[in-house]
Order: sequence, then structure tokens, then C-alpha cells
Amino acid sequence: MGMTKLILAPQQKQQLNLHLVQQMKLLQLGALELEQYVREAVEANPLLEFPGEAEGPAWQETAQEVYRRKRTRDQEDEPLPDPVANAGRQEKTLQQVVEEQLGCLRLSGVDRSLACYMAGTLDSRGWWTESVEETARAFGVTEDRVLQVLQQIQQLEPAGIGARDLSQCLLLQLENQGKEADLTRRIIREGLDLLARNQIPALARKFGCTQKEILAAKARICVLDPKPGARFAGAGPVVYQREDARVEDTGEGLKVTVYDTWGRKFVLNQEYLDWAGEQGNGQVKAYLKEQLGKARQLQQLLKERQQTLLVVFQALVSHQEPFFRLGPGHRQPLKLADLAEETGLAVSTVSRALQHKVIGCRWGSFTAGSFLQGQASSHEQGAVTEERLQQLIRELIEGEDKHHPLSDQAICRALEQQGVQVARRTVNKYRVKMGIGDKSARKEW
Repeated sequence: MGMTKLILAPQQKQQLNLHLVQQMKLLQLGALELEQYVREAVEANPLLEFPGEAEGPAWQETAQEVYRRKRTRDQEDEPLPDPVANAGRQEKTLQQVVEEQLGCLRLSGVDRSLACYMAGTLDSRGWWTESVEETARAFGVTEDRVLQVLQQIQQLEPAGIGARDLSQCLLLQLENQGKEADLTRRIIREGLDLLARNQIPALARKFGCTQKEILAAKARICVLDPKPGARFAGAGPVVYQREDARVEDTGEGLKVTVYDTWGRKFVLNQEYLDWAGEQGNGQVKAYLKEQLGKARQLQQLLKERQQTLLVVFQALVSHQEPFFRLGPGHRQPLKLADLAEETGLAVSTVSRALQHKVIGCRWGSFTAGSFLQGQASSHEQGAVTEERLQQLIRELIEGEDKHHPLSDQAICRALEQQGVQVARRTVNKYRVKMGIGDKSARKEW
């Protein structure tokens, strides 16, 4: 009969307690998210308050009743907005603009519902790219009827909305122009690919006209709007950003200030604390004790977050000192591992500290992650960052003869003359990344 063996062996396990989980969550929050988090925590905890915001509550009221009363009082104290001044600040979405115009059209009930559906499904460019077949099936109508309603949408302002593709969007904007735009229409229908590559001689041969006529048509196309819906406000809320830290040159060195991004300091409500000590009700006392623990834990978590951000930002500023003194174009190669090694923190912790953070300085506001720079090439005096290489390429292209633009290989040779060793494919990579066309696309005829 076999015997069961018991073997004891040491084993390492990493366990995350609740405090560490909350610590990591707070660390990666941005300024606005953190402010909202703290405000919700203060509102949910009767032992916390912002100084000057609350009066001592009546003990018979619950925390929810106190909060509701405070909110009502705050709203009553707020001055009414000026309707005249407010009207100028209102922004309409593309859907609202289209629906207002639909109200002036004589449409049947089904057609109006269909038109409103189309207005609500226009994409950010103002195009309608939904399936005609599926739309017809959903509304119980024929595909021809869907296209008829779409044609009515396409006659509304701004010109070009409701288009199915780029060519149709541009052609819709030329509908009110006469025969002088015939060549322009032909180019849009049959030669947009050649025009995108700036192949002016090829277009002249294709359409049997002079290069001057092609250039005139190109100028006409360039003033059209390929995204007529982009000028309108988005349907969602406006996204704001707020600085988490600021770097200032004091003359003696660079000073890093990490803001208390939750706004006002919250404090413990002393009246509640005194009342809790006099309580004989066990359940009430246990509840207030639990809330006191949460309040002190929140204070500790915010303090730890502040300290971690300060350590990480100081290390980042130390590495990127040339940028903060001299401005854009002077970022230095920097990796997460470099910051982790200098601060003694884990790479994941440093990554969370930089997520959703904005650092302000005399040159503007920048996301913390933008200071992580890879090495793009080598230089006689050291490494060249991606930002610096892009700046050098842009300067060469801006200074070139537009009638004889530089090829990627010519840009490589020009950079070598400046002591920067870089491959042609690297120049091509960063030129495309900056949205700059190739040699033929930049040529002026």
C-alpha cells in the first residue's frame, strides 16, 4: 500500500489588498476624474465636508437629506444666467441643424421619420454611410424611397451633407456652379486618385487639356469641404483637461509643483465626531466608526498619490530639463524603465502615474506621456529623439525649392551633412507621420 508524501516548499505570491487596489486606481486618475472621485466620496461620507460648504446638520436628518437640502440651497443662491449672453454661446449639433431644416419640408409621416433617422446617423464628417437595404427593411419601405429621402437631405445646408462618399460630397457642393466647373466635376469623378498624388501632367493628358486648366480646377476643388459636418459641435460633452503639475524656472533650478487637483481641502466634521462619541446606539456607533475609517483612508490615499506623483514628475523633469528650459524640439530620449530605475518604483507604477496627466510650463500644457521619447537616430554629439528628427525633417522640407522638392534620399543626405545618421525608410516613416506628402505631392507646377 503506497504512502502519501507531504512536501513543504517555499512559494512566493503577490496579493493585492484593498488599499493597494484603491491606491493604483487613484494614481492613474486625471485631475478632473480625481476631483469628481473626491467630491463623491465627501458627499457619501457624513464625517467629511468642505470648509464653509456645510452648516452643522440636525441630528435627526440623514446624510442624504442634508445633501439634498444643501444642493437645493446652493441652486437657489446661484444667479440666473443672462439669456442674451447665453444665446451666443449655444452650439448646435449637425443633427439639430438638419432637423430644423426638415421642419420646413413637406414630408409624409414615414418620410419624416426616415429623414430624422438619417439626420441622427450622419457621421462626424456629415456623410451618410448606413446600409440602404437595412434601412429600407427597418422602416418597411423600398430602397428607392430611402434614396429619394436621402436626396432631400443632400439638398440641405451645409452643402455636401448626406453624401455616400468623398466624390459625391464634393460634387454636391458644385451643383450650383455652371459649365465652368465641368472639368472640375470630371476630375472628381475620374481623376481624384491622380489629383491626390499631384500628377498634373498625367491629368492634363487624361482629360485633353492644359496644365493651367488642371491647376484652375485643382484650386476650385481645394476650397471645397470634404467634411462639412466637422464644423458643428459634437453630440457628446466637451472634454476639458486640467494641469496636474506645473514646472517653473526659479533661476536657481526647475521647481515642480503637484496641484491638489481635488480643489478645496476637505476636513472631518468635528460636530459629527463629538456626537459619535456620545452615542449609545451600537449600530450608529459602528456605522460612524466605519465612515471615520474610510475618511482617514481617503486622506492617506491622496497623500500617497501626491508623494508618488511628485517623485515621478521630478525625475521626469530632471531628464527633460533641456525641454523645460529651451522649449519644444529639445526633448531627450526617455523610457519608463529609466524613470523606474531612478525613482525605485515599479514600471507599472510609473506608467499609472503618467496616465491621463498634464504638465504645464512656460511653453504650454503637455501630456506627461509625450515626454517619453525613443531614440530615432544617432548624432555626432549624442542621440537624436523622434521629436528632434521630425523637426529637422520639417525644416528641410519648409526650406526646399517647391519646384524641385527633396526626395527622401536627398533629405537623408542633408541630415548627414548636419551630422545626423538616418536611413531613408526612417525619413519616410516620420514624414508620413507628420502628414507631409512625398516629393511629387509637394511639387508646385
